[in-house]
Amino acid sequence: MFKGLIAAINFPVLLALMMATNVVAQQPEVRTDTALESILADRANLAIDLPDLGYTWNDSGFTGSTDSGTFSASVTKVIYYFLHWGPIEVPEVTEDYVRDRIPKIWPGEGLQVLSVNDTIVAGHPAYFAEVLPQRDFYRAFFLIWNCPESGRQFIADMNYNVRFHTPRAELEAEFATTYHTLACHSGAETKEFPDLVKRFDSHRFGISFDHPLHWFVFENPYGVPHPEYRGMRNKEIGSLLANLQDMTTDIFFKWETLPEEPADDTQTMGGAIAHYRAAINCANAMDQVESFKYGDAETVTIDGRKVFKLFGDVERKTPPNPGPDFVSRARAMVVLMEDQQNKRRLQVVILIDEYEVDGNPRKPVRDIFDRWAIALAEGIVF
Repeated sequence: MFKGLIAAINFPVLLALMMATNVVAQQPEVRTDTALESILADRANLAIDLPDLGYTWNDSGFTGSTDSGTFSASVTKVIYYFLHWGPIEVPEVTEDYVRDRIPKIWPGEGLQVLSVNDTIVAGHPAYFAEVLPQRDFYRAFFLIWNCPESGRQFIADMNYNVRFHTPRAELEAEFATTYHTLACHSGAETKEFPDLVKRFDSHRFGISFDHPLHWFVFENPYGVPHPEYRGMRNKEIGSLLANLQDMTTDIFFKWETLPEEPADDTQTMGGAIAHYRAAINCANAMDQVESFKYGDAETVTIDGRKVFKLFGDVERKTPPNPGPDFVSRARAMVVLMEDQQNKRRLQVVILIDEYEVDGNPRKPVRDIFDRWAIALAEGIVF
């Protein structure tokens, strides 16, 4: 579960605002009154029970009827995590210092510190603060502590966009797991979490921590909120940024009457020739897809149901958002399921965009798509 400063510019908030604005601009009005389950039941005569993924669903297109048709939706969740470090400013971090320091991190944002509680990070006394910004589209958590061993003060903050109904529980879980595993000096006291399979370990910055597989972690391209920052990044002063790989996910549902096909091994779910063809055509049918280059495929049994999965790379017709970090590439998985008794076929395309940081491509990991496939296969009732 993975949100700096030059002069008076607030870059974390500016970044979040730009992302929120771009996402809103590219998508139609959010359907906050209708759950995905109701939409698919009404339009496709499909019952679906998905776990609470913490997304806002956007209804962006329907064609056909309950017997044969398509439905497009997009889901959005915005979380940013920043970790900043710089010279120690005060010998001891206190609640009064925290309440005074936080509003200075993002000048002009009108940050209101709602609560401050003591905690421990890497064996150091620390303070956790919940903050309410003047802007109403996001909320923020902060951690502040001194690390005498490395001579640094650390400020960690995580921001989540409430406009997209990003769940507070997920923010709390991801924030907690990160600071419990963070090592700001050699031999730091940390905890292990089996679910956190990735570790960021930087000798250059003298920092390591575990994080969820679906985080991108990279050097923060913006400023560092410490008075002594002069544009150089090293062990003494710097900043990292992490965000979700699947911040915006496009989903395309296609349902139809199961085609009459010869009882041939090449046409069964095991042979999958027909399913390759159907899955490729389904991916290319998405409005935003210019071309789909398929790669890995497999047939698996999920909750007693055979599921064909085809994974590949997408060239989009246009980048999803304007700006240098967004590119026209994406990754996609087509999930194909059939119900022989009711003679129905359902295909779902899950599409997640790539983007670039300083020219380096950031590709969403396969695991995200597999989690979607499992949730869909377990949740669909024909």
